[in-house]
Amino acid sequence: MAENRLADSFANVIRKSQVKMQHDALNQLISRVDIQGQKLAKQKTLENLRDYKKLVKQFIGEALNSGLQLSEKQSFHSGGGMKTHQLIEVIDKKLLELQDEVLANEKDSIDLLELIGEIKGLLINLYM
Repeated sequence: MAENRLADSFANVIRKSQVKMQHDALNQLISRVDIQGQKLAKQKTLENLRDYKKLVKQFIGEALNSGLQLSEKQSFHSGGGMKTHQLIEVIDKKLLELQDEVLANEKDSIDLLELIGEIKGLLINLYM
């Protein structure tokens, strides 16, 4: 009986450690997304946009691969929650808007920063 409790306790410690490592990795990625977003806001180049989109996609992939129960997460919107696939669709839509902003280069940096902020918020919402 004591062995079972010890084994359960050990397994619990391992699970908690894995979850912490996953969250740490996601925190590092979101930091990289944020840094690249700032770089993109300063220099609206296709290369910076490509790197930003790549990091966003990498974050989504890591979040999904980490085994988080993302399908139960809800957005910050008060009008009901969105499931993971809906959040990802919104992120993709925002990335396309951001791409259009960079390509058209017609809107000012405030609009670009707003889109970058929205994308970051959606990414954070995936794992909070």
